Amino acid sequence: MKKIEFTLLLLLVTVTFHAQKISGKILDENDNPIPEARIGIENQEIGDITDSNGNYIINLTNVDKIKIVKVIVNEYEPFKATIADFTKLQNHTIILKKKIINLETVVINPKKYVLKNFGTSNSKKTYGGFDSSEPDDIFKEYAIKIKNKKNLKVNKININIVDQKFEKNVTFIFDIQNEKDGFPDDAQSLVNDPLRLTVTENDIKNKKISLDISDKNIWTDKNFFVLVRIADDFKGQFSFGGNIFAFSKDTYYRNYFGKWKKYSGGEPSINVDVMIEK
Repeated sequence: MKKIEFTLLLLLVTVTFHAQKISGKILDENDNPIPEARIGIENQEIGDITDSNGNYIINLTNVDKIKIVKVIVNEYEPFKATIADFTKLQNHTIILKKKIINLETVVINPKKYVLKNFGTSNSKKTYGGFDSSEPDDIFKEYAIKIKNKKNLKVNKININIVDQKFEKNVTFIFDIQNEKDGFPDDAQSLVNDPLRLTVTENDIKNKKISLDISDKNIWTDKNFFVLVRIADDFKGQFSFGGNIFAFSKDTYYRNYFGKWKKYSGGEPSINVDVMIEK
């Protein structure tokens, strides 16, 4: 009988150790909640997005304790910790520090710079998108790569949408990142402020929406990626336009903080207007 009791106790302890859902909050340094913050496991499709009160729930069941928990919010310094250290946090509250990027003002000489558009703007064919009836779609993120060797300033991000049906509105969340090993790098975001655009169906004119970021002073002289995802309160579906069977184009995508994947054979209609050196 004692042997049976011991076996049941051992089983209970084992299940408790491996089954681990953790809830907590993500706050700024003034204890204000940070909504729409992504928390996840690095290189794995596990995570959550905070609600309006900064609350999150993350399932760490059977995840190796040496894996990295990370939180990425454009305007804050990233948070990273092993699961072993993360589980020791008091109330599992994460405090994010405001990120400081020193952006020098650059005076543009019109004689030395020209306006150009990079990326894809095809609005005739459907190419990927988001559907709230598919749970993983809400946490999907797309990116396109812009090849560049000259000094440029990003003025506007554009998206072409060819099919849509959604309730109320959709909030797009953008980022611009340098590359590492051929993929976007969270640690090299060029953005110091949140880049968000909320639109209704009526705001989509000529199958296009745009976010003016000319006041953000975003400069680079390297290859860079333009990333887009949607807020998790989206209800409905929409599709990007895109180039299909364009084998010189690539689509980059991931779920949560999973590994970036590349599909060679097309590109969604995400593009940027820039001022670039002649």
